[in-house]
Amino acid sequence: MIGGLGIYGDGIFRVKDARYLLDDFFLPKVDTPTRWVKFIPIKLNIFAWKVSLNRLPTRLNLVRRGVSVASVSWAQLCLVVSEDLDHLLFGCNMASDIARSICKWWNLVWSPFGSYSSWLSWFKDIRMHSNPKMVLEGVFYTAWWSIWLFRNQLLFTDFIYKRSHL
Repeated sequence: MIGGLGIYGDGIFRVKDARYLLDDFFLPKVDTPTRWVKFIPIKLNIFAWKVSLNRLPTRLNLVRRGVSVASVSWAQLCLVVSEDLDHLLFGCNMASDIARSICKWWNLVWSPFGSYSSWLSWFKDIRMHSNPKMVLEGVFYTAWWSIWLFRNQLLFTDFIYKRSHL
């Protein structure tokens, strides 16, 4: 709605007009279209969308947003680097082993991915019919979701256990 005239300039208020304005104002602007895999649950598609935008609340992203965290390093899983999305889902040994296993399962040549953009380039180059390729994409999204859940379980289970026994 612009100046009370609505998107169509007819002076009629529509809820969708307000939604479009709110979306334009609040949602991040992205040049790449949203990828949607119809074979997996919506929450996994939304998760993958957040991965593509680097919007997951990793320790490094939280610090960038001004949230105080004890440490940006990820000692429980890798003992190596700060916890950023690229390392957690693409660079750490566990993520690499999972990606390698998926490639072996699908008879694909594995290539190490250091980031979402490098995975996406690799994925776009795969020659495969559209439905199986979409299923493969869903397999990767599910793997990333599982890594994220594992990370959260390691991070928060002990914390929740300690708080409940105080």
